[in-house]
Formats: sequence, C-alpha cells, structure tokens
Amino acid sequence: MSLQFDSGILPQGFKACGIAAKIKKSGKKDLALFYSTLPCAAAGLFTSNRVKAAPLEISRRHLTNGSIKAVIVNSGNANCMTGKKGLLDAIATTQLVAKSLAIGAGQVLVSSTGIIGKPLPMEKIRAAVPALAGKLSVHGLSQAASSILTTDTFRKEVSKTLKIGTKKVVISGVAKGAGMIAPQMKQATMLAYIFTDASVTKPVLKKALKEAVDVSFNAITIDGCMSTNDTAIVLANGASGIAPIKSGTAGEAAFCIALKEVCLALAKMIVRDAEGATKFIEIRVKGASNYSLAKQSAFSVANSNLFKCAMFGSDPNWGRIAAALGSVPSALKPEKLDISLNKKPVFKNGRPIAVKNNKFLRGSNVLVDIDLHIGRAEACVYTSDLSYGYVRINADYN
Repeated sequence: MSLQFDSGILPQGFKACGIAAKIKKSGKKDLALFYSTLPCAAAGLFTSNRVKAAPLEISRRHLTNGSIKAVIVNSGNANCMTGKKGLLDAIATTQLVAKSLAIGAGQVLVSSTGIIGKPLPMEKIRAAVPALAGKLSVHGLSQAASSILTTDTFRKEVSKTLKIGTKKVVISGVAKGAGMIAPQMKQATMLAYIFTDASVTKPVLKKALKEAVDVSFNAITIDGCMSTNDTAIVLANGASGIAPIKSGTAGEAAFCIALKEVCLALAKMIVRDAEGATKFIEIRVKGASNYSLAKQSAFSVANSNLFKCAMFGSDPNWGRIAAALGSVPSALKPEKLDISLNKKPVFKNGRPIAVKNNKFLRGSNVLVDIDLHIGRAEACVYTSDLSYGYVRINADYN
C-alpha cells in the first residue's frame, strides 16, 4: 500500500471544485463542492460542544435519510448562533445544490466554518452555487481543499491507494484547521471530508470512522478550545467495483487501517499548521492502567499552556509536565515517573536529570515520552507550542 500526500487524487466517481463566492472579505476561495455520480454510504461525527452550528443539525438529519451524493462547504462564516434563520439558510443551501445537480436535497450535506454569530450571506451563495456545480471536475480536489480554509496557511489533502482482493481502492481526504482545535467528536474549528470508491456497508463505515477519528482528529489539540462546527464525514460510493466490505473480513481490516492512516495524516497536518506554531509536539504516554487514562494524561500535558510556552522557548522544563500529569485522577506515584524529551531523559525514577543546554529542543519537532509505571496501556496525542504569533492571530481575528 502506498500513501500519497501530493496529488489531489479523487476516487472513481467523485468530482470536486472550489470558487470564490465573496463570502470572505479577502476575495479568496470560500465555497467548495464535493459530488459523487453514484449514491454513497455515509457516516459522520460532529462536535460534542452543546453550542452547535446550524449546518451540523441539517447534516445529521440527512445522514439518517439514506444515501448521500454531495457535500457543500463554505468558509468565512460559521453559521453558528444564528437562530432559526441559520437553520433555514443551511436547508436552503442544500436545496440550491440539489437543484443544480438534479438530486434530492436530503442527499446533500452542508458545512460552514468561520466567524460565529453572523448571518450567512445567502445572496452570495445563491449566485455562486450554479457556477460551482458547473465547475465540478475529477481534478478539482485541490481547489476544493483550498476553499474550506480560514486561518490555515496551506491546504491539507491526502490520498491512499490499496488493494482489496484484486481491485484497487482509493481513499482521499481533505481537512481544514489551524486554531480552535480540541475536537472530541461523538455522533473537529476542524473539518474533514473523506471519500472512497470502496463499497462499504454502513455499519462497517460508521465503526471504521469512529475508530479512525479516535486516534487522529480526537488525538490532537492546539489550544484546548472546542469548536462549534467540528465535522468528520466519510462517503463510500462503490465505484471501484469491489464486493461490499463486511464486518469481520480481511477487507474490513485493510480498509480500517488505510482510513486511520489518511485521517492521521490529515490530523498531523492540522497540528503542523497550528496558528503561530513553531513546533510539532508528539506526546506518548505508556504504563497507564487503561487507554482512557493514557490518553487523558497525554492531553493534560498537551493542553498545558505552561508546557506549551516552555516548548516555544525550548525549555526542558519537566516540572510542568509532571504537574500536568498530576492533575489527572490516577494512581500516579512521582517516584516512579519517567520523562524524556527528544529521547533525552530529563526525569527518571523520581529524580531530575541535569541538562547542560537546550540545543536538543531547538528544532521544529519535539517528542515527549512519558512512562507512568502503573499498567500496560498507552496512547499518543499531538499538539503544538504556544507562541507570540498565536496571540497576534487571535487578537486580530474578526
């Protein structure tokens, strides 16, 4: 199997495009459309934030209706906290797409990202959707990926090709996110859309997405702030011609592994593009009593502003890591704790290890290894440092 990061490949039967609908003041692309010529099995996960944007409510409804054929995404406006009008605008958007593509409105999912509390400029969307539908192309993935960005500095797209049986299957995904990132999706501002020409039964697709999100989008944090619009959606149209992937088969195992790799690659791109970030930080916790504790412990460090500031300054301050770990209810005993930074031990068996200089932390990647010595479970979380740039970007965001 080969993982491709650069090509903007769409699976068979899919088209995409992105245009500037003038939703953003900058004039950059801000409206994307993804379309399958065949009906798709679909699964989605959304933010667990109690404040949810209007498009999420509509997409959740449509996912229960049956097959899906299109997803429309606007950037520059979150359509959140916009009341009944926001819901009606999200519905109207699906109807505009449905009319332009001659499909049912219930076959259209809708997403938004951007500023909270402002009405969606529907006059601009009404004017743009017919042109958007007319520009759909098998080569349009990169344009669409560019159109869903907000404070991102680069587009995030990934494509993986694998064989299931004797046939080639493609899984492609795009995502956006650079700030307001702490997704914990249950049913990520982070958006991710994944497309495959595999034929997958809906129960397998739902299970595969949940497992993939758990170790990818739900394992990243930039600022600990949960968005109102977090969304992860996967569509499978069966255009590859393979037999439907069923539970408990070798095909399911291969598909699930590939989906996890695509989601993790996109999630890591989000962290690498974190607002103002200078470092990509991987936090590996082992020796926990269970997986939940391992992940919670990793997140306690990843969401510590003191730790993140120390990493920005290349400061091997193990005390901030230990303090964060101690905030998690567990059987942790400090005298058994081990901490290493970039494979250099800084705390072992309850004692600090002298560090002569901080040169080993001055690069753009930091690996934090933690052994709790409580049990055998482990987990991995990804984050970034906290810099002057993050404050500047968010102080000016309006």
